[in-house]
Amino acid sequence: MLLRVEPRARGRVGIDLDPVDVTTAEGARLLRSFVWADQAARLERLDRAIAEVRQEPPTLVRGDFVELLPDFLEQRRSDGLTVVFESAALTYVDQEGRKVVRDALASAGRTGALAFVSTGQPSRAGVEAYGLHVTLWPGGEREEVAVLDYHAAWLDWIGG
Repeated sequence: MLLRVEPRARGRVGIDLDPVDVTTAEGARLLRSFVWADQAARLERLDRAIAEVRQEPPTLVRGDFVELLPDFLEQRRSDGLTVVFESAALTYVDQEGRKVVRDALASAGRTGALAFVSTGQPSRAGVEAYGLHVTLWPGGEREEVAVLDYHAAWLDWIGG
């Protein structure tokens, strides 16, 4: 068993310059159009993900996450774990923006439990994949926990 207690999300927020709302037929169609037609397994995975999101839709916020994340973290509830997740988004942010995000996370980590889950360069050289990293506060220690395919076709956990 991965977790002894099944976590319960109190809410989800997605911040994007142009968010796609997959709870609408138009949004789901748009997202599906980004997957190559011969990629049946990826389309099936996407359809399952859309079905999950439709059961408990996140709040979608239009804007720049670099600018908005610090305020969201300041306003969060402090009686539970806050998880911030990004997959490749920071790749498109300049060094100054990445510093804003890191500083906001470190500040929030001083005031309550926080996890930052992100993808990036894997620690193993020559691997054609992402590393999946988790940084936990208090402490701010970063650990690579898995390596995964760029399109999430597979994931290999590191360690036990």
